[in-house]
Amino acid sequence: MPIWSDIERALTPSREDTALAADLAAAIDRGLPLAITQSVLIAASDAAMASLYATLEARSSPPEPRRLRSDSSWMLESDFCWINVRACASGGLPGTFIRAAKLLPAIASDAILLAPFHPTQFDLCYAPETMTMADPTLFDRELVGAGVSAENQLRAFVSACHLLGKCVGYELLPYAAQFSRIAMERPQLFRWVALDDERRGLAHADPAFPYRSEDRLRDAEQVSDIVATVKEDYGIRSFRVIEGDAPEVVDAKVKAYYSAIRLCADRGLWPVPAHARAGVGVPSFLRCDSSDDFPIFSYRDIDGADIGEDAYSVVAPFAFYDDMPPNSIPTEPVRRNDEAIGYYAEVFSYWRDSFGFDFVRYNAADRVFSESVDDEGSVPSCDRPTSEVVAQAIRASRDGAPGVGAISPSKGDETGAFGALGFDLLMGGEALRRVDAPLLRDAFSLYDSLAAERTGGARTSVCFAVDLPESSAPRLWGSPLRRVMGPERMRLRHVAARFLSVGAGRRPMFETMGFQDGSTGLYEAGLSVRGLDWADDAAFAAGYAAIERFYVGLRPFLASAAIIDRSVDDGLAWWQIRAGDSARLVVVALSLETAEGTAPGRITIPIGTALGELSGTAYRLPDLAGAPIDAAGSLVVELGFLDSVVVDLVPAYYR
Repeated sequence: MPIWSDIERALTPSREDTALAADLAAAIDRGLPLAITQSVLIAASDAAMASLYATLEARSSPPEPRRLRSDSSWMLESDFCWINVRACASGGLPGTFIRAAKLLPAIASDAILLAPFHPTQFDLCYAPETMTMADPTLFDRELVGAGVSAENQLRAFVSACHLLGKCVGYELLPYAAQFSRIAMERPQLFRWVALDDERRGLAHADPAFPYRSEDRLRDAEQVSDIVATVKEDYGIRSFRVIEGDAPEVVDAKVKAYYSAIRLCADRGLWPVPAHARAGVGVPSFLRCDSSDDFPIFSYRDIDGADIGEDAYSVVAPFAFYDDMPPNSIPTEPVRRNDEAIGYYAEVFSYWRDSFGFDFVRYNAADRVFSESVDDEGSVPSCDRPTSEVVAQAIRASRDGAPGVGAISPSKGDETGAFGALGFDLLMGGEALRRVDAPLLRDAFSLYDSLAAERTGGARTSVCFAVDLPESSAPRLWGSPLRRVMGPERMRLRHVAARFLSVGAGRRPMFETMGFQDGSTGLYEAGLSVRGLDWADDAAFAAGYAAIERFYVGLRPFLASAAIIDRSVDDGLAWWQIRAGDSARLVVVALSLETAEGTAPGRITIPIGTALGELSGTAYRLPDLAGAPIDAAGSLVVELGFLDSVVVDLVPAYYR
């Protein structure tokens, strides 16, 4: 369906717009990513970018969707970039799916992972009101008025990705905003408390054990009765806004939804919030705030310590299991809530089938093994999804689409256990560390493990994350990684991500929007409606593009090669890469982060004499002019502080 041509007609690009689109199309033909900064692209007119994609749409067909491949092994050969659509605001204009498409030509990764893009409460990206609607604020209203529906604007973003050879991923959450549309219309999927008339305790449930199935169903029935009455009063059938709803219907649905919330709160019916990350069991009702009858919950860890300061209490988790005890690990059997598990498992199917999404990141599925009481993963220690719940969701995501990929947010490297559940990738923890000697030693150890596992037929890997959207959270770096590290250290992360990824030990790179040109503010954009702080670092963006183009040239060799030797000292690391019996040898040398900040200077790397005298080119990244170099038994290179050099060698007689 030619969506972008419709958008181009609606936006009526000027002569300057079409000229820019032609220039960008020609640059794309020469290969991605473009060296132009994401800041410049986001500031370009919507009409120019619509003209670009209409041009691409008219001359080529997108490749076969990766979700339709016979399996999801393509995930290991891909690289990933995280995009928050509402963070694509710039120049006083809000972030929209159309504006988010502007960034794509400057992104090297061929898989785009979208942050949750649903309507939210409290402007929190991770507190969605529903999981089957996109946030109306992310659509261009003028385009809707011109006949390009809200849903087709999302389809246009997906189409833009496909036209550039990129696929699109969805982030599946095991929770929703406390009074979400899901909780109001499907209350049996969640746990509730019903407060007594005096707001001093629970009206029906046993305070010592209030989360049995009969409690959930009784409270859910009361919510259902309230919602049914409100819907009748407003003349609607659902709170969910669907494609084709008239404006007056949308208005009635919004008013009815908030009216139902008020009535539930007035009658003392509240969804139970999510536990803090280190919590066990389910939070217990403690008391009501005397000023507004807002229920206060108690959050405890396994030792009984109060962890309420870490609670994310504005969301409510799906009640995957009944008979969960308050603030303690279950000692009695729990019961599956198959309706909640089934709903969670099938959410992605809507986005896959209606919009063409290809993979899923399973939020809060990073500790499914440590948070299970039993080996089978069917008895939870807290209110997050167990391994059996996640495995069911992964199977459902691949029903009719065997190539759908799955990512766990785990920062560890337990590929065997996660692979057995159906995961293709783990996130990896490099974004939480500096590129120093301990990180390189761990990276080589992980390489050895992955290479051995892949040789044995395993197909799960671990991303090398140059950054993460949450890295500036107070409990992590506390500030954007770019500000903590500076451009030189971020460049070092980029080089390490690319050239530690070799052969059977390949690790996909994970980047974030804004990394390409030093823009920051992703974490903050998840907490409020705002765009990135667009940095427009043209020099860094040019280096990013240069490294990527250099990597693309070496990638066929790297894919068939192995790391045959390596060394890590406190201030430097080097490794040698060779493909089988090939006479070609690639050597990578990095100057690592140290407290002293000293340059390694001239270093000698032993390469042996098996290949005889070697000759080639040394490339100092990102300056790729290259300098001729010779080696006989050893290789000598000069390294400045935070420097990186890649040397490409062949026997001298080939020169």
